Amino acid sequence: MATMDDIAARAGVSRGAVSLALRRSPKISAKTTEHIFKVATEMGYRPNLNASRLAAKDFSTFGLLVSDLHNPIMADILDGFVMTDDGDIPDTYLASGFNSAKTERAMIDSFLSHRVKGVVLLGSLLPDDEIRKLAQQLPTVAVGRSIDSVDCVLVDDVLGGRLAADHIKKPRHTHVAHIDGGDGAGAAPRKTAFLNVFESNDAVDLTVLKGDYTQEGGYRCARVLFSGPRPPSAIFAANDLTALGVLGAAREFGLIAGEHFDLVGFDDITLAAYDYISLTTISYSRADMGRIARELVQRRCSDVHAPFQTIELPPQLIVR
Repeated sequence: MATMDDIAARAGVSRGAVSLALRRSPKISAKTTEHIFKVATEMGYRPNLNASRLAAKDFSTFGLLVSDLHNPIMADILDGFVMTDDGDIPDTYLASGFNSAKTERAMIDSFLSHRVKGVVLLGSLLPDDEIRKLAQQLPTVAVGRSIDSVDCVLVDDVLGGRLAADHIKKPRHTHVAHIDGGDGAGAAPRKTAFLNVFESNDAVDLTVLKGDYTQEGGYRCARVLFSGPRPPSAIFAANDLTALGVLGAAREFGLIAGEHFDLVGFDDITLAAYDYISLTTISYSRADMGRIARELVQRRCSDVHAPFQTIELPPQLIVR
Protein backbone atom coordinates (compact mmCIF):
# COMPACT_ATOMS: atom_id res chain seq x y z
CA MET A 1 0.00 0.00 0.00
CA ALA A 2 1.33 3.41 -0.98
CA THR A 3 2.55 5.74 1.76
CA MET A 4 2.94 9.52 1.84
CA ASP A 5 6.68 9.02 1.33
CA ASP A 6 5.95 7.05 -1.86
CA ILE A 7 3.63 9.80 -3.12
CA ALA A 8 6.20 12.49 -2.32
CA ALA A 9 8.91 10.63 -4.26
CA ARG A 10 6.76 10.20 -7.36
CA ALA A 11 5.26 13.71 -7.24
CA GLY A 12 8.65 15.33 -6.70
CA VAL A 13 7.61 17.15 -3.53
CA SER A 14 8.32 16.88 0.19
CA ARG A 15 6.41 14.62 2.55
CA GLY A 16 5.17 17.73 4.34
CA ALA A 17 3.69 19.03 1.09
CA VAL A 18 1.84 15.73 0.61
CA SER A 19 0.45 15.95 4.14
CA LEU A 20 -0.78 19.50 3.57
CA ALA A 21 -2.30 18.66 0.18
CA LEU A 22 -4.21 15.63 1.44
CA ARG A 23 -5.72 17.82 4.16
CA ARG A 24 -6.63 20.49 1.58
CA SER A 25 -4.57 22.99 3.52
CA PRO A 26 -4.57 26.59 2.20
CA LYS A 27 -0.83 26.68 2.92
CA ILE A 28 -0.17 24.94 -0.39
CA SER A 29 -1.24 26.04 -3.88
CA ALA A 30 -4.31 24.57 -5.55
CA LYS A 31 -2.19 23.45 -8.51
CA THR A 32 0.22 21.50 -6.31
CA THR A 33 -2.67 20.04 -4.32
CA GLU A 34 -4.36 18.72 -7.45
CA HIS A 35 -1.07 17.29 -8.73
CA ILE A 36 -0.50 15.44 -5.45
CA PHE A 37 -4.09 14.15 -5.37
CA LYS A 38 -3.70 12.84 -8.92
CA VAL A 39 -0.51 10.97 -8.01
CA ALA A 40 -2.09 9.62 -4.81
CA THR A 41 -5.11 8.34 -6.74
CA GLU A 42 -2.93 6.65 -9.35
CA MET A 43 -0.99 4.91 -6.58
CA GLY A 44 -4.14 3.74 -4.79
CA TYR A 45 -3.36 5.66 -1.62
CA ARG A 46 -5.68 5.21 1.37
CA PRO A 47 -5.30 7.57 4.34
CA ASN A 48 -4.71 6.18 7.84
CA LEU A 49 -7.87 7.45 9.52
CA ASN A 50 -6.78 6.31 12.97
CA ALA A 51 -3.56 8.29 12.76
CA SER A 52 -5.39 11.34 11.42
CA ARG A 53 -7.95 11.23 14.20
CA LEU A 54 -5.34 10.82 16.90
CA ALA A 55 -3.41 13.77 15.53
CA ALA A 56 -6.55 15.89 15.40
CA LYS A 57 -7.88 14.47 18.70
CA ASP A 58 -11.05 13.54 16.81
CA PHE A 59 -12.44 10.51 18.64
CA SER A 60 -15.63 9.97 16.64
CA THR A 61 -15.62 6.18 16.37
CA PHE A 62 -18.00 4.06 18.45
CA GLY A 63 -17.30 0.67 19.97
CA LEU A 64 -20.09 -1.87 19.58
CA LEU A 65 -19.70 -5.00 21.71
CA VAL A 66 -21.92 -7.99 20.92
CA SER A 67 -22.26 -10.73 23.53
CA ASP A 68 -22.89 -13.45 20.92
CA LEU A 69 -22.32 -12.89 17.21
CA HIS A 70 -24.01 -16.22 16.47
CA ASN A 71 -27.36 -14.88 17.65
CA PRO A 72 -29.15 -13.53 14.54
CA ILE A 73 -30.92 -10.74 16.44
CA MET A 74 -27.53 -9.07 16.87
CA ALA A 75 -27.23 -8.58 13.11
CA ASP A 76 -30.67 -6.94 13.02
CA ILE A 77 -29.74 -4.58 15.85
CA LEU A 78 -26.44 -3.77 14.15
CA ASP A 79 -28.31 -2.94 10.93
CA GLY A 80 -30.44 -0.47 12.85
CA PHE A 81 -27.36 1.07 14.46
CA VAL A 82 -25.38 1.73 11.27
CA MET A 83 -28.15 2.47 8.75
CA THR A 84 -29.13 6.14 8.89
CA ASP A 85 -31.67 8.07 6.84
CA ASP A 86 -28.98 10.33 5.38
CA GLY A 87 -26.61 7.46 4.61
CA ASP A 88 -24.00 8.83 7.03
CA ILE A 89 -22.89 5.52 8.55
CA PRO A 90 -21.17 5.99 11.93
CA ASP A 91 -17.62 4.65 12.15
CA THR A 92 -17.84 1.60 14.37
CA TYR A 93 -15.46 -0.93 15.86
CA LEU A 94 -17.30 -4.26 16.22
CA ALA A 95 -16.22 -6.88 18.76
CA SER A 96 -17.68 -10.10 20.17
CA GLY A 97 -17.70 -11.13 23.80
CA PHE A 98 -18.12 -14.81 22.84
CA ASN A 99 -20.62 -15.25 25.69
CA SER A 100 -17.89 -14.50 28.22
CA ALA A 101 -17.77 -11.61 30.70
CA LYS A 102 -13.98 -11.97 30.80
CA THR A 103 -13.75 -11.53 27.03
CA GLU A 104 -16.11 -8.55 27.17
CA ARG A 105 -13.77 -6.83 29.62
CA ALA A 106 -10.83 -7.40 27.28
CA MET A 107 -12.78 -5.99 24.33
CA ILE A 108 -13.81 -2.91 26.32
CA ASP A 109 -10.16 -2.33 27.25
CA SER A 110 -9.36 -2.49 23.53
CA PHE A 111 -12.08 0.07 22.80
CA LEU A 112 -10.66 2.39 25.43
CA SER A 113 -7.16 1.99 23.98
CA HIS A 114 -8.54 3.01 20.59
CA ARG A 115 -10.09 6.11 22.19
CA VAL A 116 -13.63 5.38 21.03
CA LYS A 117 -16.14 8.15 21.55
CA GLY A 118 -18.80 5.89 23.06
CA VAL A 119 -19.65 2.24 23.69
CA VAL A 120 -22.81 0.26 22.95
CA LEU A 121 -23.20 -3.09 24.74
CA LEU A 122 -25.53 -5.65 23.13
CA GLY A 123 -26.74 -8.25 25.60
CA SER A 124 -23.76 -7.76 27.89
CA LEU A 125 -23.02 -10.34 30.60
CA LEU A 126 -21.18 -7.82 32.77
CA PRO A 127 -22.64 -6.94 36.20
CA ASP A 128 -24.64 -3.72 36.47
CA ASP A 129 -21.98 -2.06 38.64
CA GLU A 130 -19.28 -2.59 36.00
CA ILE A 131 -21.45 -1.08 33.28
CA ARG A 132 -22.30 1.88 35.52
CA LYS A 133 -18.59 2.42 36.14
CA LEU A 134 -17.92 2.32 32.39
CA ALA A 135 -20.73 4.84 31.82
CA GLN A 136 -18.93 7.22 34.18
CA GLN A 137 -15.84 7.06 31.93
CA LEU A 138 -17.45 7.57 28.53
CA PRO A 139 -20.91 7.54 26.88
CA THR A 140 -22.34 4.02 27.22
CA VAL A 141 -25.60 2.44 26.12
CA ALA A 142 -26.82 -0.96 27.32
CA VAL A 143 -29.03 -2.83 24.85
CA GLY A 144 -31.34 -5.54 26.16
CA ARG A 145 -31.37 -4.66 29.86
CA SER A 146 -32.27 -1.87 32.25
CA ILE A 147 -29.57 -0.38 34.50
CA ASP A 148 -29.87 2.68 36.74
CA SER A 149 -27.70 5.65 35.70
CA VAL A 150 -27.04 4.16 32.25
CA ASP A 151 -28.80 4.89 28.96
CA CYS A 152 -30.68 1.73 27.97
CA VAL A 153 -32.94 0.36 25.25
CA LEU A 154 -34.71 -2.97 25.57
CA VAL A 155 -37.86 -4.86 24.77
CA ASP A 156 -40.53 -4.99 27.47
CA ASP A 157 -39.49 -8.45 28.69
CA VAL A 158 -42.19 -8.54 31.37
CA LEU A 159 -44.96 -8.02 28.85
CA GLY A 160 -43.30 -10.49 26.49
CA GLY A 161 -43.22 -13.19 29.16
CA ARG A 162 -46.84 -12.49 30.03
CA LEU A 163 -47.92 -12.71 26.37
CA ALA A 164 -46.25 -16.10 26.07
CA ALA A 165 -47.97 -17.35 29.22
CA ASP A 166 -51.39 -16.07 28.15
CA HIS A 167 -51.03 -17.94 24.86
CA ILE A 168 -50.04 -21.18 26.59
CA LYS A 169 -52.54 -20.90 29.45
CA LYS A 170 -55.13 -23.39 28.22
CA PRO A 171 -57.03 -26.10 30.14
CA ARG A 172 -55.34 -28.91 28.21
CA HIS A 173 -51.89 -27.86 29.40
CA THR A 174 -51.32 -29.37 32.83
CA HIS A 175 -47.53 -29.61 32.55
CA VAL A 176 -45.80 -26.47 31.29
CA ALA A 177 -42.05 -25.99 30.97
CA HIS A 178 -39.83 -22.96 30.61
CA ILE A 179 -36.25 -23.09 29.35
CA ASP A 180 -34.80 -19.82 30.56
CA GLY A 181 -31.91 -17.73 29.27
CA GLY A 182 -29.61 -18.28 32.24
CA ASP A 183 -27.70 -15.11 33.04
CA GLY A 184 -28.47 -13.54 29.66
CA ALA A 185 -29.96 -10.07 29.26
CA GLY A 186 -33.72 -10.05 29.80
CA ALA A 187 -33.89 -13.69 30.88
CA ALA A 188 -34.92 -13.05 34.50
CA PRO A 189 -37.89 -10.71 33.84
CA ARG A 190 -39.17 -12.97 31.05
CA LYS A 191 -39.10 -15.97 33.37
CA THR A 192 -40.65 -14.17 36.33
CA ALA A 193 -43.50 -12.72 34.28
CA PHE A 194 -44.20 -16.08 32.66
CA LEU A 195 -44.26 -18.01 35.94
CA ASN A 196 -46.39 -15.39 37.70
CA VAL A 197 -49.27 -16.07 35.32
CA PHE A 198 -49.40 -19.70 36.50
CA GLU A 199 -48.58 -18.99 40.14
CA SER A 200 -52.11 -19.44 41.50
CA ASN A 201 -53.06 -22.30 39.16
CA ASP A 202 -52.64 -25.53 41.13
CA ALA A 203 -53.79 -27.55 38.12
CA VAL A 204 -50.57 -26.77 36.24
CA ASP A 205 -47.21 -28.33 37.04
CA LEU A 206 -44.32 -26.04 36.15
CA THR A 207 -40.82 -27.15 35.21
CA VAL A 208 -38.01 -24.63 34.77
CA LEU A 209 -34.66 -25.59 33.27
CA LYS A 210 -31.64 -23.32 32.99
CA GLY A 211 -30.68 -22.59 29.40
CA ASP A 212 -28.22 -20.13 27.92
CA TYR A 213 -29.95 -18.49 24.92
CA THR A 214 -28.27 -20.96 22.54
CA GLN A 215 -29.60 -23.66 20.25
CA GLU A 216 -27.37 -26.19 21.99
CA GLY A 217 -28.78 -25.21 25.37
CA GLY A 218 -32.34 -25.59 24.12
CA TYR A 219 -31.57 -29.00 22.65
CA ARG A 220 -29.96 -30.21 25.87
CA CYS A 221 -32.84 -29.06 28.07
CA ALA A 222 -35.51 -30.38 25.70
CA ARG A 223 -33.98 -33.85 25.75
CA VAL A 224 -34.33 -33.84 29.52
CA LEU A 225 -37.98 -32.79 29.24
CA PHE A 226 -38.94 -35.26 26.50
CA SER A 227 -37.20 -38.21 28.12
CA GLY A 228 -39.03 -37.77 31.43
CA PRO A 229 -42.04 -39.82 32.52
CA ARG A 230 -44.39 -36.91 31.81
CA PRO A 231 -43.21 -34.62 29.00
CA PRO A 232 -44.67 -31.09 29.00
CA SER A 233 -47.51 -30.26 26.63
CA ALA A 234 -46.28 -26.66 26.29
CA ILE A 235 -42.82 -25.05 26.37
CA PHE A 236 -41.82 -21.40 26.53
CA ALA A 237 -38.27 -20.97 25.24
CA ALA A 238 -36.45 -17.83 26.40
CA ASN A 239 -35.46 -17.02 22.82
CA ASP A 240 -35.87 -18.40 19.32
CA LEU A 241 -32.43 -20.04 19.25
CA THR A 242 -33.45 -22.02 22.32
CA ALA A 243 -36.71 -22.92 20.56
CA LEU A 244 -34.78 -24.20 17.53
CA GLY A 245 -32.89 -26.52 19.86
CA VAL A 246 -36.21 -27.75 21.25
CA LEU A 247 -37.43 -28.53 17.73
CA GLY A 248 -34.26 -30.50 17.03
CA ALA A 249 -34.69 -32.61 20.15
CA ALA A 250 -38.40 -33.10 19.45
CA ARG A 251 -37.64 -34.67 16.07
CA GLU A 252 -35.45 -37.26 17.76
CA PHE A 253 -38.40 -38.23 19.96
CA GLY A 254 -40.85 -38.29 17.06
CA LEU A 255 -42.64 -35.18 18.32
CA ILE A 256 -43.97 -32.26 16.27
CA ALA A 257 -44.53 -28.77 17.68
CA GLY A 258 -48.14 -27.70 17.26
CA GLU A 259 -49.28 -31.32 17.16
CA HIS A 260 -47.78 -33.04 20.18
CA PHE A 261 -46.86 -29.95 22.19
CA ASP A 262 -47.09 -26.16 21.96
CA LEU A 263 -43.92 -24.09 21.67
CA VAL A 264 -43.39 -20.34 22.03
CA GLY A 265 -40.10 -18.57 21.38
CA PHE A 266 -38.92 -14.98 21.79
CA ASP A 267 -37.31 -12.58 19.26
CA ASP A 268 -39.02 -13.53 15.96
CA ILE A 269 -35.79 -14.19 14.06
CA THR A 270 -36.06 -14.60 10.29
CA LEU A 271 -35.96 -18.40 10.50
CA ALA A 272 -39.03 -18.42 12.75
CA ALA A 273 -41.27 -17.47 9.82
CA TYR A 274 -40.01 -20.19 7.47
CA ASP A 275 -42.70 -22.76 6.62
CA TYR A 276 -40.65 -25.72 7.82
CA ILE A 277 -40.20 -24.07 11.24
CA SER A 278 -43.31 -21.88 11.64
CA LEU A 279 -42.52 -20.85 15.21
CA THR A 280 -44.97 -18.93 17.39
CA THR A 281 -42.90 -16.24 19.04
CA ILE A 282 -42.69 -12.84 20.70
CA SER A 283 -41.75 -10.16 18.18
CA TYR A 284 -40.35 -6.63 18.41
CA SER A 285 -38.33 -4.31 16.19
CA ARG A 286 -34.61 -5.04 16.51
CA ALA A 287 -33.85 -2.40 13.87
CA ASP A 288 -35.56 0.23 16.04
CA MET A 289 -33.54 -1.02 18.99
CA GLY A 290 -30.30 -0.42 17.08
CA ARG A 291 -31.43 2.98 15.83
CA ILE A 292 -32.41 4.10 19.33
CA ALA A 293 -29.09 2.85 20.72
CA ARG A 294 -27.25 5.02 18.18
CA GLU A 295 -29.38 8.04 19.02
CA LEU A 296 -28.83 7.55 22.75
CA VAL A 297 -25.05 7.27 22.51
CA GLN A 298 -24.84 10.26 20.14
CA ARG A 299 -27.04 12.28 22.49
CA ARG A 300 -24.84 11.35 25.44
CA CYS A 301 -21.74 12.38 23.48
CA SER A 302 -23.31 15.77 22.81
CA ASP A 303 -24.47 16.29 26.39
CA VAL A 304 -22.83 14.21 29.11
CA HIS A 305 -25.11 15.80 31.72
CA ALA A 306 -28.39 14.90 30.01
CA PRO A 307 -30.83 12.79 32.08
CA PHE A 308 -30.40 9.06 31.60
CA GLN A 309 -33.04 7.38 29.49
CA THR A 310 -34.45 3.85 29.47
CA ILE A 311 -36.58 3.11 26.43
CA GLU A 312 -38.71 -0.05 26.29
CA LEU A 313 -40.03 -1.34 22.98
CA PRO A 314 -43.46 -3.03 22.93
CA PRO A 315 -43.54 -6.74 22.04
CA GLN A 316 -46.33 -8.60 20.29
CA LEU A 317 -47.28 -12.25 19.99
CA ILE A 318 -46.94 -13.74 16.50
CA VAL A 319 -48.95 -16.96 16.22
CA ARG A 320 -47.86 -19.42 13.54
